[in-house]
Amino acid sequence: MMDQPTSCDDCRLWREADHRIANHLAMLAAFVRLKELEIDRERVTPEAVHLLLETIRTQTDAVASLHRMLSAQGADAAADLARHLQATCTPLAALLAGRVEIGVECSPDCLVTPDKVLPVTQIVSEAVTNAVKYAYQDGCEGKIHVRGRKDGASVVVEIADEGPGLKSGLDPRFGGGLGLRLMRALSKQLGGELEFVSKSSGLVVRVTFPAGLNSNGAQAPRR
Repeated sequence: MMDQPTSCDDCRLWREADHRIANHLAMLAAFVRLKELEIDRERVTPEAVHLLLETIRTQTDAVASLHRMLSAQGADAAADLARHLQATCTPLAALLAGRVEIGVECSPDCLVTPDKVLPVTQIVSEAVTNAVKYAYQDGCEGKIHVRGRKDGASVVVEIADEGPGLKSGLDPRFGGGLGLRLMRALSKQLGGELEFVSKSSGLVVRVTFPAGLNSNGAQAPRR
């Protein structure tokens, strides 16, 4: 039996999906290269290696999920950020169980365009990893809170720990290591604003970015 001819609409859907996913895979490859540099420069614990591998796995799963969504819905797809944040943090929480608790709270109306998902979840993964590395080092126990909410046409995602905050003299807007540089670059890619609120009671990493959707949940026109 011969295959049914493919419609032009189907071709457009597949081309859109292929284009977006190619970009996401390139981002993921760049992330892996940066992490390779970080491993070369620093002493890395087995826990940090496990977290890195789990992060790469969850990001790969996210790309696969987005490909399925784009193939089915095309350019008008809207991604549920709450689901992706949960999918990113749950495996990391399982690795850290008994030492660091990771809680995720995200309002159900946090819908974003598919191109926002990977940069946001990479920022979250990096902030969580940094919190484990610096706020809860040497086996210390604690909590990390990941929160997402809508703010008009924008989305706000916060990652908060209960550690000592940033070290004295560090300006996270310009300084820091590869992790901070990566978060700044990802925030710029989102067209967003990255903030660091550091207190003796902990550090809050906050990224605010446009959802890319109009009030009806469809993608807003690009200018």
